[in-house]
Amino acid sequence: MVRTDPYSPEESYYECMDCHNRVAADEGGGLCPECGGPLQNLAVSRE
Repeated sequence: MVRTDPYSPEESYYECMDCHNRVAADEGGGLCPECGGPLQNLAVSRE
């Protein structure tokens, strides 16, 4: 049996690599609005 996840977010969530602030955004990447650090997509594995 194959299961599919019905969850399909409208926005992606990103976390700042420097201050760990989390933001929702329609388009990926960019800079943190709090400190200017790089943002990483939370859906991407951190390993």
